[in-house]
Amino acid sequence: MSDEREVHRGGAELEIPADPSEVWQAIATGSGSSAWFFPTDIEPGVGGAVRLHRGPFAPDASAVVTAWDPPHRLAYTEPGEAPAPTVATEFLVEAREQGTCVVRVVSGIHADGDEWDHFAEEAGAGWRMSLLLLRAYVAHFAGLPAAPVDLTVPVAAPSSARAEVTTRLTAALGLTGLTEGDPFRTAPTAPPLAGTVEHVGPYFLLLRGHEPAPALFAISSFPMDGISLSVNVTGRVYGSGAEAHAGPELRRWTDWLGSQDLTH
Repeated sequence: MSDEREVHRGGAELEIPADPSEVWQAIATGSGSSAWFFPTDIEPGVGGAVRLHRGPFAPDASAVVTAWDPPHRLAYTEPGEAPAPTVATEFLVEAREQGTCVVRVVSGIHADGDEWDHFAEEAGAGWRMSLLLLRAYVAHFAGLPAAPVDLTVPVAAPSSARAEVTTRLTAALGLTGLTEGDPFRTAPTAPPLAGTVEHVGPYFLLLRGHEPAPALFAISSFPMDGISLSVNVTGRVYGSGAEAHAGPELRRWTDWLGSQDLTH
């Protein structure tokens, strides 16, 4: 599956407290991938079909497995005909000492023109957030049933206001001043959630909840088209009651975000 266009690369890596076989289950199986990433259908082996269900953040995508080397390497390619780019994604998993491993993701965007460098950079930023989700999932919820709570809300602010929007969102949640490892409880006016802060960054929060249900919530401000912003929530509820909890949680987050003015 060759593509002679220029390749623009973005990527990320993270050390994860698990062995490669545990990470492989999370990245190379449908149930594992769906529990922290997009709901995904994966047919094992080179040539296998991949279907990424990206709603509500982006259209669904089809890909083909181009490398399958359990538990160390998985790659797939989403074909695109010019001017649409072909996108190649590769996961590399390397064992380290004391039961940990390093996971590296590389995205290659096959397209001509310097403007695609920005998209490669954004892909790398997106993967850095996704790997933090993967780490938290593998460390705390691996193998549990999962149900999604995913939504995106446009914000009437330019992409240059991304940090300010995230600051206002953090304040509205009642989480100002918290850092990684701190216990938290959201403000009374926000969707109820209590647990531990997994990550705080200028554009991204990752919260691990234990009330009202075991859950991960990744909350970010993200450029939609290089010009305007959206606030995205990637949530996963875990355990035997995941499906029953996910529906009410989606309604709560949708209603709350829709009521927020994050531009002032």
